[in-house]
Amino acid sequence: MLTLLLPYYFSNTKFEGTIIRLGMSGPFSGGLNSVGNQFLLGAEIYLQNLNDHGGVYGRKIEIVAKDDRYEPKIAIENVHELIEKEKVFALFGIIGTPVTEEVFPIAIEKRIPFVGAYSGAEFLRNPPNPIVLNARAGDLDEIEKLVQYYADDLKYKRFALFYQNDSFGRAGLKGVKTALSKRNLVLVGEGSYKRNTLSVGNALYEIELCNPEVILMIGSTNPVAEFIKRARKSTKIRQEVQFGLFSFVEPKPLIDLLHGQGKGITFAQVVPSPWTSEVEEVENYRVLMRKYYPKEALGHVSLEGYFAARMITEVFKSLGQDFTKEEFIKALGSFSKTLDETAVSKNRDERCKCLHRVHLSEYVDDDFYSVGKSDEQ
Repeated sequence: MLTLLLPYYFSNTKFEGTIIRLGMSGPFSGGLNSVGNQFLLGAEIYLQNLNDHGGVYGRKIEIVAKDDRYEPKIAIENVHELIEKEKVFALFGIIGTPVTEEVFPIAIEKRIPFVGAYSGAEFLRNPPNPIVLNARAGDLDEIEKLVQYYADDLKYKRFALFYQNDSFGRAGLKGVKTALSKRNLVLVGEGSYKRNTLSVGNALYEIELCNPEVILMIGSTNPVAEFIKRARKSTKIRQEVQFGLFSFVEPKPLIDLLHGQGKGITFAQVVPSPWTSEVEEVENYRVLMRKYYPKEALGHVSLEGYFAARMITEVFKSLGQDFTKEEFIKALGSFSKTLDETAVSKNRDERCKCLHRVHLSEYVDDDFYSVGKSDEQ
């Protein structure tokens, strides 16, 4: 009984430290290393600037990051170590749905806040959990936006899906089928690949059989790029086929892998353009990137990391100097700061208020341009 009550005892103890430590497990090596490193980079430029100016009520906020190579088993070990040895206040920026699915139960058991995960998984949104604060729109929002664009706006009817064969991809498969069925459409074909590989040949074969007009793609940057390269060379897939990519793909690195050939690709992203957005917070991000990492390129992933760090900082600011972990958790539920838009959030859980929109763009003439109907209100 005492063991069960300990998390709640510590949660109701006033925080006394001079440094607030956030724990992050992410892919800092391996095929997905750019996502982990870029998210961390974006978060750190915000926190470094914050700490340089006195932190939050005199406390610095720091991230303790551990490499999991996008493998859930390693992430589980990391999270136990972050909580038990590093004594982190919250888990922050956990990368990817398969990893998140495995470590989230640990956060629930230990009563550890779970903030800014790089995942649009529905289990982080429904049913709502008080320890969670999401920094991005959900996967179902992205799916609906892309299907709306292709089916409603452009009137395409033949959709196939290329997806990662794990909980992330299978949830996306279900979401795509649901979005299509609302429009009296069905998925004409599907193909999957194993996580952390470039084994896309079988998926290509399956999709070649169904003559799609649009191939939606739920996966990471490298295998998605490999599939597009092969599909473009295939004589069994129409030359004008459209590729609809979800936000786990990094737009600029993907274009580089395709040697600048972005025709027929539409990107869904949960942050505005890092290069052209006139939103004040995005301009602040650009200023801090130039200040702390002038040689690093701007990107969607680092911008999301920046927003997530800004979001959790705003929660700490709202609490004042003295607070308990339970008071922090209570604040997550009422947090209503909007960082990238001024409109009221439309996100399902009504908890994520800062990055609630899905932005569609295409790459034309060496730049990304917005497409689709705006959902501005």
